[in-house]
Amino acid sequence: MNNHSYKLQFKGSRVLIHIAFWAAYLAFFIIQSSLYYDDPKYIGIVGSLFLTMWVDIAAAYFTVYYLLPKFLFKRKYWQFALLFLLSAAVAILIQRVLVFYVSAPIFWQESGKVMTFWKINPFYSFMNIYSVVGLFAAVKLFKLYFKNQQIKTELENKNKSSELALLRSQLNPHFLFNTLNNIDSLIVSNPEKASDAIIKLSEIMRFTLYDADNDRVTLEKEISFLENFIALQQLRLKNPFFVNFDIDGKCTGKSIAPMLFIPFVENAFKHGLKSVVAPGIEIKLKCEDQTIIFEVSNHFSSLEDQNKDETSGIGLVNTEKRLALLYPEKHKLTITKKEGIFKVVLTIHS
Repeated sequence: MNNHSYKLQFKGSRVLIHIAFWAAYLAFFIIQSSLYYDDPKYIGIVGSLFLTMWVDIAAAYFTVYYLLPKFLFKRKYWQFALLFLLSAAVAILIQRVLVFYVSAPIFWQESGKVMTFWKINPFYSFMNIYSVVGLFAAVKLFKLYFKNQQIKTELENKNKSSELALLRSQLNPHFLFNTLNNIDSLIVSNPEKASDAIIKLSEIMRFTLYDADNDRVTLEKEISFLENFIALQQLRLKNPFFVNFDIDGKCTGKSIAPMLFIPFVENAFKHGLKSVVAPGIEIKLKCEDQTIIFEVSNHFSSLEDQNKDETSGIGLVNTEKRLALLYPEKHKLTITKKEGIFKVVLTIHS
């Protein structure tokens, strides 16, 4: 079954559900009215209810599909209250017109009961219409709540999956092979540096295997992880000052989601130009009272940027999704590309 057919089938099932709801509503009030009268005239009961039911339907759909999403859900309470009262007044008036000019002359003429158009009980008329509107809205709200719970559960599961995928991507074979090859080349020429690189690699693996499995890690551990990663990446760079990592402020005593900064740093090494004057990559971490600001900038080639494959930005996209899940409304991510500089600024509020 193609997507178009599925959508048509889904819409068709929704229409049937709505028809069943209103049919049940009509049947309920027919039974209620028949029990109320000693000698019920079913033609008059069914005819009157079927006629005025359309006012209830219009009020229900206008309230649920227009007033709620456009105003109440967006916290426009005054506008919602005003339009709700106006629509209720219009619904009561239309219902009265139908009862007085159509229903009474056709179905209840024999009763001999004299009606006055403006003799209306506003409270009774309101409850008569908006009791079913309230029921209809309750069903819709319950459905939205259930759907939101499903989405929340799905997002939590995706978050766990994306975190695992992110961890695997940071220790991909390409990074490991490059690091091991660099260490191998240093074993003879600079054994002390090779030993230091092995220690840094073991610390990275320990962090990803144990610490990164937690919801939070101390910012000191995250910084140490970044420093080790940068140091290993610099093994293949000729200029030891190509990367500048600057830390400002008091960064102790803070916690953060693990491996949150590494995609931006890895992206700078992967796509940044190496043939520029040092520093080619600048990394800044600033810690304030309730705020952490992380910034990464690197040089890029506009020609190379145009020729990138479609998967080049997946890491950053996944990181944005992860941020939205871990720090909803508590972060700001700004990515700019200007005058040959690719710059990422991430602000996190605790």
